[in-house]
Amino acid sequence: MRIIINSFSAVLIILILILIIKSTALAHIPLDTSISATKAEPIFVKDHQISWAAYNQLDNAGDVDYYSFQAEQGEEIYFSMVIPEIEKYQNFRPDMALIGPGLENDYAGYNRNYINSFLKLDPEEKIIVVRDDQADPEIFFEPFTRTSYWRRQQFSTAVTAAGTYYLAVFSAEKAEGKYTLAIGRKEVWGLRDLIRMPKIWWDTRIFVEKDTSTYLILAFIISITLFLVYRFIFKQ
Repeated sequence: MRIIINSFSAVLIILILILIIKSTALAHIPLDTSISATKAEPIFVKDHQISWAAYNQLDNAGDVDYYSFQAEQGEEIYFSMVIPEIEKYQNFRPDMALIGPGLENDYAGYNRNYINSFLKLDPEEKIIVVRDDQADPEIFFEPFTRTSYWRRQQFSTAVTAAGTYYLAVFSAEKAEGKYTLAIGRKEVWGLRDLIRMPKIWWDTRIFVEKDTSTYLILAFIISITLFLVYRFIFKQ
């Protein structure tokens, strides 16, 4: 029996590690979105080319979340948006705007004065608005957290002028809802990130409102763990 338990434990650990390694090849490092995200105090992205994910939400009408980063000439700026597959957010289509030097203004059909006022742009700031008009967006399934998202807009551009750039997430229609913003393409995971995988799994599932199933899975894992410990200690 002890051999069976040890074998089962080893197989379980191996399967978990394989799933983590497979998922991190597609995953983004979560950004800390618990801090301020205003224009004056934006969420700072240390390296915009590394793949990051911001699990955040527009809390009220007129809310704007700002992210900032430094970019050098010749680098690529890339970002994309997905929305948790939750029924109440099916028609939630937040807008994004890249603000910084060297850009050619593009308001994506919105009124220039309205956007400038909404985002409180300085006269010298340049902007590219990226909106999404998909009626039937593709659904993306993430295997590690077992969560699904609607794919919305994505955008990339080459940096022509070095400096500080802002990425604003807002809703010109003043809608509210949750979103996941991805920044950068380069997947770079360290040991610290791998250690944090259980927390990332937990936080992501709670973010997409899978509370009940998450607690049931946790209860199952705890039960199996306690059973294995009991058998190991008292049935040797």
